[in-house]
Amino acid sequence: MRGSFLAASLALYSNLSAASRGERRQNNNEIWSGPLADGGNAWKDAHAKAKQVVSQMTLEEKVNITTGVGIDSICAGNTGAVPRLNIPAMCLQDGPAGVRPADFASQFPAQITVGATWDRELIYERAAALGAEFRGKGIHVALAPVTGGPLGRSPLGGRNWEGFSSDPYLSSIGSYLSVKGFQDKGVVATSKHYAVYEQETNRNSYTPPSFMLPGDDPVHPLPISSDVDDATFHETYLPSFVEAVRAGTGSIMCAYNRVNGSHACEDDVTLNKILKGELNYQGYVMSDWFAHWTNEGAALGGMDMTMPGTDFWGADLVALVNNGTVPTARLDDMVHRILTPYYALGQDKDFPPVQYNTSGIGSDSYPGINPGSTHVNVQADHYKVIRKIGEDSATLLKNVRTNGGGLPLKKSKFVAVFGQDAGANPDGLLACGNANHCTTEHANNVSSILF
Repeated sequence: MRGSFLAASLALYSNLSAASRGERRQNNNEIWSGPLADGGNAWKDAHAKAKQVVSQMTLEEKVNITTGVGIDSICAGNTGAVPRLNIPAMCLQDGPAGVRPADFASQFPAQITVGATWDRELIYERAAALGAEFRGKGIHVALAPVTGGPLGRSPLGGRNWEGFSSDPYLSSIGSYLSVKGFQDKGVVATSKHYAVYEQETNRNSYTPPSFMLPGDDPVHPLPISSDVDDATFHETYLPSFVEAVRAGTGSIMCAYNRVNGSHACEDDVTLNKILKGELNYQGYVMSDWFAHWTNEGAALGGMDMTMPGTDFWGADLVALVNNGTVPTARLDDMVHRILTPYYALGQDKDFPPVQYNTSGIGSDSYPGINPGSTHVNVQADHYKVIRKIGEDSATLLKNVRTNGGGLPLKKSKFVAVFGQDAGANPDGLLACGNANHCTTEHANNVSSILF
């Protein structure tokens, strides 16, 4: 299968247009060059429904769908609503290892852990269980899985644990199966972080004025630029996203970094030409939180939704459409792309309301009453797949035999297990910190696993 995958990928990449190889857009006043979504083969009916609904919207209502309502709402991200057309405020929520922050949700093993099992069935089952928990909490869009951003090319990467592997092939398999697992449960998967997002250091998000403290430098330092040639991008950093698109991912999150000097969330080449052009991606591109830097650049560069909102687009995007800077067709395409997976996954029918409130879950006052928190238990029997992944991911490395050491192990007096999860949790049996802020379903540490 690996040979056929690589052959298909190389065949796809060989079709890269001359324009895609050219210089990145330097003048944002150029006419928008991105392709219009048509639903592809899988989403024709959903796309037609989205177009019919969007045709009834006012300019302001369209913009409302594309612009988050701020960071202090009930979910980590919330879109605007169009009540008269039965379009709710969509709930977007972390994270790759479980619903966070929320109670009565499972803490799943990290993606790098399930990747270590080399088990396709477990990878899918994990994602399907995650999808079921996200839907049970009323979440429309899961901010997961991590599909190659970071891929983990440097061991110094602080978020390498979020990905499946530094190997593009294993990462691609995990990405495909995880998107399928989430979306088979009716939750939009967000494949992230696109593109070439390999370090946290100097990622430098845009700091909104409302977040600045006295004495803060009003000049925003630019984020790090990941400079990569065309062949390396296609052969190493793109395959995981190719497979996510092939699986039908409804959303892709653009990253904080720049790519060859251009902000990832407004890069014409990686977003318009490669993602939406070469790969025929039919979903939408959302910004990472505060990864949006300019109004016009992001709109023309290929981004479709800004998160968490309030600092860009909104009234500014209305003005840009009214004065002709951003074509109406471009705005319509943004909304078509956002609503198409919403309809394709049946979220317009009997979708549960949001069952928690992100504000206060991790605070000292928890579990006090928070508006919107109904404390619904969505864990089901997911402890079974959690336990199985923990067991099957354990890897015993073969060492070089020196002075009688190495494998096979001799009968010993004790076995040492090292790592954060090797013993009792100093913060309490069920604590799992800011990585998830959840209730762990299976509280034993790794040392309890039978090898």
